[in-house]
Amino acid sequence: MHMFERHVTSLRSQALAVLAANQARAADQSLGLSDRKAATFNIEEVQAMLAILDCMNPNMQPKEARQIAARIRAVLEAPHGVEPVRVACF
Repeated sequence: MHMFERHVTSLRSQALAVLAANQARAADQSLGLSDRKAATFNIEEVQAMLAILDCMNPNMQPKEARQIAARIRAVLEAPHGVEPVRVACF
């Protein structure tokens, strides 16, 4: 496995762990409604990041890499409560 693939696999594993934690928080009735809603928004952000990671491949052209970087920035910089934009792979 190449270094690039190891990095993507590691990021994907971390995102799945965050997704599982937020799914548990979203379902936890002992938490307040605002905390459960925040967890739900976090779930949507993580799912958007997973979709981006699924599009990555080690033979990307510079244009594709810039587009993916722009998508990641858009997800990370979006205000909370705004659903991340989902777009298909390039």
